[in-house]
Amino acid sequence: MLRRSLHSSVIKFQQNEIWKDFTKRSVALSLRSSKLKQSLFVNIEANNNQSKKGPYTLRRKASRARYKSPEEIDATFKIAYSFLQDRADKIYSKIDQTNDPTLKNKLLVKAEINNPEVQYNFQFSDKIDNNPRLIDYNLPVYRHLGLKHWESYAQMLLMQRLETLHAIPDTLPTLVPRANVMIKFPYSTGVNKWIAPGEFLSSNVTQFEPIFKIQEFEKLDLATQKYTILIVNPDEPDLINDSFKTTLCYGLQNLTLDYNDNVIDARKFNVKDNVLIDYLPPVPEKNAGQQRFVVWVFRQPNPTLTDTSVIQRDSFNIRKFVELNQLDPIGSHIWRSEWDTNVANVRKKYGLPKGRVFSKVRK
Repeated sequence: MLRRSLHSSVIKFQQNEIWKDFTKRSVALSLRSSKLKQSLFVNIEANNNQSKKGPYTLRRKASRARYKSPEEIDATFKIAYSFLQDRADKIYSKIDQTNDPTLKNKLLVKAEINNPEVQYNFQFSDKIDNNPRLIDYNLPVYRHLGLKHWESYAQMLLMQRLETLHAIPDTLPTLVPRANVMIKFPYSTGVNKWIAPGEFLSSNVTQFEPIFKIQEFEKLDLATQKYTILIVNPDEPDLINDSFKTTLCYGLQNLTLDYNDNVIDARKFNVKDNVLIDYLPPVPEKNAGQQRFVVWVFRQPNPTLTDTSVIQRDSFNIRKFVELNQLDPIGSHIWRSEWDTNVANVRKKYGLPKGRVFSKVRK
């Protein structure tokens, strides 16, 4: 049986090594581990002689002992790497010649998207609580990868929950999500984790204000861009009109963020400048059924809101508020709550009156 062999002399590439030059490129485009770099760029056999058998990424000794490297994988990798690196060098040459920021952003993605170090960093690092030394969302290629990863699941899950739970159109008519909005309640004694859209949360978990993480993927001037966040409850019983009304549970304005430092935390902002209305925790009344708490995140067209006259806790008209201030909805979130035995304690803590008890037959 004849054995095929690859000859690097068949195709010759310029050895510019643009992916190994970090004089103008961020260190986040490189692997941090020297052993991992050696395992990737030095042939497996040489690595075996110097240290343990098998590639560095196999942690178990038994797995390394069983590992068999595919034939000619090193020669194949070197040819592919040289080809892609040569193409990236040509793209960087185009970047230096253009002044169009949109085109430059696209070319920066194209130049690094096939870099194996970039792909490894993104695939095997935390994409939410990201380490900027591994995943730096200031870089277009990581924003592009983050966007595709978000669109592959989390964005679809969000829209499915917003639509099936009728948060759209009960609060706002529609949404084209462009930013990943996440929430958690770290100051409660309950769940300190990022909440999945539509999740049921007890009153113990939600008794203190949440923190928000807003991950932007588009190229923006975040030094000047401001944001507004609203949490509304469209399921407050309205006995007079035999219907439901919307309660404004929390309102924040004039918020700033960065591509990496993008957690909106109550300890970080100025209460006078940033708080539209204080946090009112979910306190559903007994037999009132499930209540939806919908988070809306907006980009502001101006550094400050132009009209806050309609801001009120009770019977809040979110559509009118958005229209008056020309707010651009870019993301959302939702969770659900219902009455539990801890609601009375939360009401007492916030100085709220005792909750009503509803029955199927109105008395």
